Amino acid sequence: MDAAPNPDASALYPDGAALYPNGAALAARLDAIVAGLCDVVAAKGLSRGLTGALILLVWTRLRRLAARFTIFLRRPSAPPRRRTFAPRHPAPDTKRPATPRPLPHGRFWLRSALPELAGVAAQLAHLLATPEMAALLEACPAAGRALRPLCHLLGLRPPPSLRLRRPTPLVRPPRPVAVQPQPDPPEAAPIVRPRLPRRPRGRPPRAAVFRV
Repeated sequence: MDAAPNPDASALYPDGAALYPNGAALAARLDAIVAGLCDVVAAKGLSRGLTGALILLVWTRLRRLAARFTIFLRRPSAPPRRRTFAPRHPAPDTKRPATPRPLPHGRFWLRSALPELAGVAAQLAHLLATPEMAALLEACPAAGRALRPLCHLLGLRPPPSLRLRRPTPLVRPPRPVAVQPQPDPPEAAPIVRPRLPRRPRGRPPRAAVFRV
């Protein structure tokens, strides 16, 4: 299995205009590193106990990751996605059957199966640590979706520029305040008018008689 030739730098971008600085050169270097990985897998895979079908799947996976990196460089940077709250327990009828994975999904399994990949993996680690790649990942974070699987396969610790960013928390609208039922206003108390003192019952007092 011969590795595909490195793409021309001008073919990475439409109309020959680079969307990101040094994007064409970095994509060409990554393509050369992936081609070296494919050569080692094809040359040492059978002697390390890998089947022909598994070697073909690994070769295809590596080439697709390199092509995916180039595709992300052709697209303008998309705005960051906001978090959405999904139901924790979906309905049973909405669950999809699990898709079988043809490749092993353990951590660093390819590096463990083929120790000869250490030299090419060091080249990839050096490329990821360059300031040019850090600036590219800062301008195009989506390109990391093609580089993180490579680190996962080869046992490389992703640099800080390649680590996932925490999504912006979604600010929930405040809950409406529940209107508490108000008690009925108390009835107005009757106005108590003061009573005049009653006159004692009886005869009226006699007029005083003055004698001379």
